[in-house]
Amino acid sequence: MVVDDLFLKGEFMPLASGTVSVLDRGFQFGDGAYEVVRFRGERFLWLDEHMERLRRSLAALAMPSADVAARLAAILPELASRSGYPEGSAYLQVTRGAAPRDFALPSEPVLTELAYVRPHTFLSWEEVNAGTTALLQEDMRWARCDVKSVSLLAAVMGKAVAAAAGTAEVIWVGTDGSVREGGSCNIFAVVDGELRTHPTDRHVLDGITRRRVLELAHGAGIAVREDPVTRDELSQADEVFLSSTMRDVLPILRIDDLPVGDGRPGLVTLRIAEMLRAAVTVELAVP
Repeated sequence: MVVDDLFLKGEFMPLASGTVSVLDRGFQFGDGAYEVVRFRGERFLWLDEHMERLRRSLAALAMPSADVAARLAAILPELASRSGYPEGSAYLQVTRGAAPRDFALPSEPVLTELAYVRPHTFLSWEEVNAGTTALLQEDMRWARCDVKSVSLLAAVMGKAVAAAAGTAEVIWVGTDGSVREGGSCNIFAVVDGELRTHPTDRHVLDGITRRRVLELAHGAGIAVREDPVTRDELSQADEVFLSSTMRDVLPILRIDDLPVGDGRPGLVTLRIAEMLRAAVTVELAVP
């Protein structure tokens, strides 16, 4: 039996029954952080790294974070088990909680902590080979993209513009012409035989899947450089792909109105996608 359960403020309840205060600062100000973790059965993919990133996000937002991540991580296996979903994703969110609406931080916040799981069927090889499309847009986000903040309005609007243009994803480009990341993914390009991606600074999220891609590429002897690709270099790239928790590695076959390379998934992209899929299978296998 499938049950949509929610863990909220220390209790399990039906997802549809969960409520938070209108005065919650996550609702009023987008004052919070989140994580999304992939699971199969009761095993969660690279959970420790996701929880460490949640701690870093909360610390950057000046929220007490010592026990929050540990509490949420501890209940995830039960939450997945109660759901009955064979695989999917867990969404975890922490806000500064309810307080009178004021820009000043409350002196003794009571954090709102929640988690729930949703079913998700991850991409088949046919879908990977079909690839995706993207639209370049000037980066209009705040300057702390290394924080996985619940304030996602820029991504919402960027993806809406991309969808209106008939593409599936936005790629943010800085005012200096450097390619940063996607609306909900990291971006890689193969330029002159070298795998390039933006370094982890305040302009991009330190993606957990991004880390695996770099590790696998290094291990396979693929030339790698964490250095921003320019907009012009991207237009001449042989291959471009995205990486994310929900999409693993997915080729980008068209950007704006131009094909990437010959318009088909490249050999480097497919090799990394295959290695990543094998790594995920090992991590999520029942011991």
